[in-house]
Amino acid sequence: MRSPQDALYALVSDWPVNGGVHQQRAIDFCRAWLAGRMPAETVRQAFILAALEAGVAINDDDEDGAEAAVNPPV
Repeated sequence: MRSPQDALYALVSDWPVNGGVHQQRAIDFCRAWLAGRMPAETVRQAFILAALEAGVAINDDDEDGAEAAVNPPV
């Protein structure tokens, strides 16, 4: 993911498991970021929890954690 906006798209459109508590919280946090009410790092942490909840692997290649790739379970 390059931004909370990318994360929101993944959570809403491409997520393998719908209805998770962490998924909904991450969606809410992404929307709050878009409105200027949430720091990106908080959104990132919520996204990671949603990914763990859904069994989605995250590949965080950037050393500062700025970009992460989402790999849905096979």
